[in-house]
Amino acid sequence: MRRVACFFLAGLVLALLAWTAGAASVTGDIVFERKTPGADEFAPAMFPHWVHQVKYKCFVCHNDSVGFKMKAGSANITMDLIDQGKYCGACHKGKPAFSSSFDTCNRCHRK
Repeated sequence: MRRVACFFLAGLVLALLAWTAGAASVTGDIVFERKTPGADEFAPAMFPHWVHQVKYKCFVCHNDSVGFKMKAGSANITMDLIDQGKYCGACHKGKPAFSSSFDTCNRCHRK
């Protein structure tokens, strides 16, 4: 019985290692380049992914209700969607994080 339990545990550890190896970890900042008309008027949004990784689990942002997929470049973020509570707006509405407004543009849009 102990032998079966050891093989099961070893298989579980190997499966976990294979699963985590498939999920590429992003370190540092992510730059969201603007793709809309007038994109040269504002700096791109800089997202401190590493700060959020330290505080939260991946599924907090990477889920259907927030909108982020686990694929780089797949998010079509607009300020209208953020104002509706999607993407960054799920948290950045004053609580639990600073709100997105004309007063806080440079907290995200910076060179």
